[in-house]
Amino acid sequence: MLNIPLEEIEIEQDGDVLDTWFSSGLFPFSTMGWPDEENPDYKAFFPNTLLETGYDILFFWVARMVMMSLWLTDKLPFKEVLLHPMVCDSEGKKMSKSRGNVVDPLEIIDGTTLENLLNKIKNSNLPKAEQDASIRKQRHEFAQGIPECGSDALRFGLLSYMVQSRSINLNINKIVAFRQFCNKIWQTYKFVKPKIDLIKNFETDINPTKQNFLNSWILGKLNKTIKDMNNNFNTFGLG
Repeated sequence: MLNIPLEEIEIEQDGDVLDTWFSSGLFPFSTMGWPDEENPDYKAFFPNTLLETGYDILFFWVARMVMMSLWLTDKLPFKEVLLHPMVCDSEGKKMSKSRGNVVDPLEIIDGTTLENLLNKIKNSNLPKAEQDASIRKQRHEFAQGIPECGSDALRFGLLSYMVQSRSINLNINKIVAFRQFCNKIWQTYKFVKPKIDLIKNFETDINPTKQNFLNSWILGKLNKTIKDMNNNFNTFGLG
């Protein structure tokens, strides 16, 4: 393939490169100044509390971090692991560079044109047949490109998928809908904010027992929502 005689080819391993998962297993403490255990970063951030990751690398990464940390520091790197669903394309296929179906989060946050999406595929190393298939898919799904959605709408959209199964079939139109919903929240806040600024004593002026029935009902619902949200955060109920 290289048009070079086989006997002239010599292959050797780079001595400065660690196995991917081996070096990743060192991540929790090697990035914090270890083996200097008096390093401020090490003392502040190792061991950690929570790791968030996908279930597909439990064995490749999570297990190795636990093994490396116990072996080299005699400490668990974290106490809990929160597993999120796999983010797939709209057809349920795992996003992969070899398929050309990866959606860059920044392109959802900032928006992008169809031309930019197609140029990424054309400049990739995908075989011609797979390039053509990916281009057809992108033209069908993003005929008008991807509109600017912002980071809040992207977070909101991904969290809404948490109640589903072990995979997220990411549909950009759903993110766009949440952008519009976030815009409603922002407009509501702008309407309410000047009135909140007029409140001098929040505890007495917003006392439910001193409000009319409708306002007391609204404040009761707000209090329940706050309580439910705090409970859900504490139990990782993010859906």
